[in-house]
Amino acid sequence: MTGMSYEILDSLSRADIAYRVRGKNLSETFSAGAKTLASIMMQNPEDIRPATSITITCAAPDVELLYFDFLSEFIYYKDSERIILIPEKVEISQSTDGYNLACIARGEKIDRARHRFTVDIKAITMHNLSVIREDNGWSATVVVDV
Repeated sequence: MTGMSYEILDSLSRADIAYRVRGKNLSETFSAGAKTLASIMMQNPEDIRPATSITITCAAPDVELLYFDFLSEFIYYKDSERIILIPEKVEISQSTDGYNLACIARGEKIDRARHRFTVDIKAITMHNLSVIREDNGWSATVVVDV
């Protein structure tokens, strides 16, 4: 995950963590958003081994709800299956009903001896959630509950 950049937005929330990512397209932006979850939670997210592959699918009427649902899946797997995941491939398509997403994510069972967590993200919130088309791509802002 070297080379990935994100911006922590201190002014958006006092008790939670807000961040913004950017990408050339929606797939790159969504992928950066999910990778940032691991970067915020862990000291060394590059320690995550790609031992398990999971397919994540989401559908939503708009792109912001799709982003919310997508990021929530990573928290779900962390909490319910004890698996920490990194997106490997994200594909997003638009249909008459809204947006569809398919993601191949890879990761492994949480190993407290190797995976050093600095903060536990409990949930993705709708507070200040935005996914915006910009001149040179897309940006996505989210506040996470810690």
